[in-house]
Amino acid sequence: MSETSSKKFRFSIVIPTYNEQDNITNCLDSILNQNYDRSLIDIVIVDGHSSDKTIEKIKGYQERFPRISLLENPVRKTPTSLNIGIKEAKGEIIIILGAHASIDKDFIFYNNKYLNEYDLKVTGGTQINLGFNLTQKAIGWAMENPFGIGSAPYRWSRKEQFVDTVVYAAYRRELFDEIGYFEENFSIAEDAELNWRVRKAGHKIFFSPNIKSYYHPRKTVKKFIQQMFRYGILRVHMFKKHKSAVKITHIVPPAFVLTLILLLIFTLLSILSPIYLIVVLAFYFFMNLLSVSIKATKENYKFIPLISLLIFALHFSWGLGFIVGLILPRSKKW
Repeated sequence: MSETSSKKFRFSIVIPTYNEQDNITNCLDSILNQNYDRSLIDIVIVDGHSSDKTIEKIKGYQERFPRISLLENPVRKTPTSLNIGIKEAKGEIIIILGAHASIDKDFIFYNNKYLNEYDLKVTGGTQINLGFNLTQKAIGWAMENPFGIGSAPYRWSRKEQFVDTVVYAAYRRELFDEIGYFEENFSIAEDAELNWRVRKAGHKIFFSPNIKSYYHPRKTVKKFIQQMFRYGILRVHMFKKHKSAVKITHIVPPAFVLTLILLLIFTLLSILSPIYLIVVLAFYFFMNLLSVSIKATKENYKFIPLISLLIFALHFSWGLGFIVGLILPRSKKW
């Protein structure tokens, strides 16, 4: 390995927070336990005026680890917090991390390795879902299935490759001077939008399953459906800004939902035989169950029907949100 390729970069990890008292400890502990020179790591937390014990807990960590900065974001929007943090960060590499997530002990080591070896601008890895109860675990299994979210290989792929987007990416700092910062008009999907600009600028995004982060899915089916519905709406906003970012995998869920709704209406009005609706649903669940069965493990094979239904809920809520986003104007709710 050459001197350049063995360089140890200085990393800054930017974390937006708002009422994360139950998560921030786990997140910070995972950073402080990295298999990497701690003097080359600093943490920038941007808080949206939390009203719980988030600030108190962060200050406790600052006493033990002075390389933690705590800033304020009264606007309380994630992309605004990220931009405040990036401008304050001193590292050569900027990692974006959620307070509800944690990272593997080799997370920074592998990012540094691939940024060096392949002379890349952006690297990232896989997101492993962790659940504390059956519902949370099942939601995680649904989100990890390629049939569930085929457009996000970082959720299920185990193959190193160049991809469209990654989760909790590591960016070379100069990239923000070249393509700009996070889009502050977005409430979510700001990372996908930024990564679209990265690719349009001619840079590649490298994915490796060795770069691992851990995520806790929603604890109830209701909150999972609300999350996916909101994701569908907000993804439309990105496509309205960057029409060329649309892929066939984004169109399939809303087309499926629209087909179901129309077939149901025509069936209820006795315009069509129910057989058409039954055939569409039968084909969908055949493909759904086939994919879930192929990916089943010893731990979750007993819950194949539940995972299958959660994938249906994911597709329907995301697709319905996408349609609503196309029809309705933007709202402060999203």
